[in-house]
Amino acid sequence: MITSPPQSMNMETFDLEQLFSQAPVAICIVSGPNYKVELVNERMLEFLGRTKEIIGKPLGNSLTEIKQQGLLNILERVQQTGQSVYLSNFSAVIIINGKREPRYFDLVFKPYFLLPTDKTPNAIFCVAHNVTEQVLGLQSLEEEKQRTALALEVGELGIITTDWNANVVRADKRTAEIFELEDGYTVDGYINRIHPDDRKLRDKAVLKGQADGSFEFEARLLVESGIRWVRCKGMIQKNADGQTKGSFAVVQDITAQKEFTLALHNRVEERTAELEAATTLLLQSNRELSEANQRLEEFTRAASHDLKEPVRKMQIFSSRLGEILQNRLTGEENLMLQRLQRAAERMSLLVDDLLAYSQLGQASMKKETIDLNQKIRSILEDLEVLIKEKSAIIETENLPTLEGYRIQLQQLFQNLLTNALKYTKPGVPARVKINSRMLTGNEVAIPLPAASQQKLFHLIEVSDNGIGFHQQEAERIFHAFTRLHGNKEYTGAGIGLSIAKKVMDIHGGYIYAKGEPGIGARFCLLFPMDNGK
Repeated sequence: MITSPPQSMNMETFDLEQLFSQAPVAICIVSGPNYKVELVNERMLEFLGRTKEIIGKPLGNSLTEIKQQGLLNILERVQQTGQSVYLSNFSAVIIINGKREPRYFDLVFKPYFLLPTDKTPNAIFCVAHNVTEQVLGLQSLEEEKQRTALALEVGELGIITTDWNANVVRADKRTAEIFELEDGYTVDGYINRIHPDDRKLRDKAVLKGQADGSFEFEARLLVESGIRWVRCKGMIQKNADGQTKGSFAVVQDITAQKEFTLALHNRVEERTAELEAATTLLLQSNRELSEANQRLEEFTRAASHDLKEPVRKMQIFSSRLGEILQNRLTGEENLMLQRLQRAAERMSLLVDDLLAYSQLGQASMKKETIDLNQKIRSILEDLEVLIKEKSAIIETENLPTLEGYRIQLQQLFQNLLTNALKYTKPGVPARVKINSRMLTGNEVAIPLPAASQQKLFHLIEVSDNGIGFHQQEAERIFHAFTRLHGNKEYTGAGIGLSIAKKVMDIHGGYIYAKGEPGIGARFCLLFPMDNGK
């Protein structure tokens, strides 16, 4: 809306109103010592966030923020000097709808004289062009430029631009350091910095970039300081006609990365060679150990077989000698003969145990499906005499079916049951219990390897009420020839539990024992479920 000035001003109202209404910029006219608003167009009202109510009022009263921003001083200078004032990107905070908002203006303050002879302006034209969007855009662009420069600096990146037509290279400080460039360097000179063996990589990447717009390559540089690795990633630049005019790229020095990668590669190769050598040595050692074990087993079987015959003769002839000399031996001589017979008997048991131990793990054996309930009944039948002698009570629960070696499992449970019946307390009937249940490796009372923690196992326990043992002996009793009691009280070679341990190893399981002197012993067998049903 255009409001006419008071009649006191001698102006051509029609022409002035037309000028104001069609003006592409914001305009207002102020006059008098208080700079009363005489005329204002809609665009100025929009810029100032005001209404036509400011017409006829002093500018300082209507726009209180004008005083704070020094505009009244500018109007006073125009009034006194009669000269125009031009301000670019003038920053002002305008109250709009009760809120303070920043604005930027290009301002013109031009004096208006009614007569050419007037020395003091009768009014002042105020023209404002709102450039807030442009200024904020430039500020945002400058901030983005600063952030980009900071990112390049932090990442130790450089920028390089090539003009193929002018054969000119423009590089920032970092790129100049990497390529060791000087002012006025040409494109050909820049390319010559690239190692001859790597120039084809660059050419191929740039050729591809001409097709899809971008390119990337890694190459070595031949510079005075030596060989340096660089990575370039950029865009092909074209003119309005679509013809290639040059390129723009970001450059990164990757020499340290390449040297580290090369050193790591060399170290890996060295370690691989060492590992291969160690593996070869280990395989050779395993073969030698396997051959030694085989020879030892052969020797043990041969020795056991060869020893059985003389021991058998010792037993036979000592028994006959006792019968012949029965009425002629003194008490001491008879005691000596009995000791000889017991020693021969122990020797015979030891030879049998050694032979059984040497036969464990023979490759010729095949796994079978074995019902432990039937196996235990068969063993108990074999031990019937000993069970009656000890007045033993044997309790068994329903036992699982396993995939295993029949003879070995026979030896395992026969040795455990024989021990339970052998190591009884005098005058106390033996009581043996065999039970089973399923559990996971992390539920077992002893720590198992990590690979077995989540596996399922059959736990089979053989417990008795015999003489027991101290728990600190729980691991030692599985060593060959280990005996916790003398031959006078309990006969044996001390090899039965070592056989049990080896049988469990062959079946991929575990065995451990719990004992308490005078209370009894409990032997726990863990068979992996993947070997059972």
